[in-house]
Amino acid sequence: MRSLFPALARFPARTRFPARARFPARARFPARARRTRGAAGLALAVLIPGVLTSCSAGPADTPAGPAEPAPAREAATEQYAAVLDDVLVALDRSVPDVGWTAKDRFPFVTEQPDGECVLFLAESLGEGDLYEPSGGLADLAAGLDPVLEEHGFDPLSDVTHAEHGGDAYVTATDPAGWELRVSAYPPLVGISGPVADDGCAGS
Repeated sequence: MRSLFPALARFPARTRFPARARFPARARFPARARRTRGAAGLALAVLIPGVLTSCSAGPADTPAGPAEPAPAREAATEQYAAVLDDVLVALDRSVPDVGWTAKDRFPFVTEQPDGECVLFLAESLGEGDLYEPSGGLADLAAGLDPVLEEHGFDPLSDVTHAEHGGDAYVTATDPAGWELRVSAYPPLVGISGPVADDGCAGS
């Protein structure tokens, strides 16, 4: 007895959906495309946290200011004059052939473009060669770092050379943003930093 629903009657050969017809080769993602999509997904997964961090960072993206507030001018004068005095004593021990003389146009205060009040407290000019006896200033750290540490300063920086030749210098800073600078040509030692001064003018 013949079946009432022969397979061929329901889906003739010409109307069946062969594998290629249901999933044409062009519609599939080739291996390279799948790898590309995977790589793109991985990149997106990596980038998104960075974007979110960047968007939420806000003020953290701006350069950090001094860790401590600016001292009052009178207090800063007493505190940092002592720092410079001790540094000059250490320099005399490290490079005894250089004599130091205080420059007479200090101290003075200037207001920076951002409104910060900076006290240029003191600067001393050296007579003699500071660069060669100190190993190009690099050897100064041995004598100055212990003194700077006592006064709350970071160690001396690496030697910085002027872009077009000429001067070379090292610096050290403290949490209040004050900076000690020792230059080679000519030999100079100076200290300056922010102060709380309502007038921010005069000497």
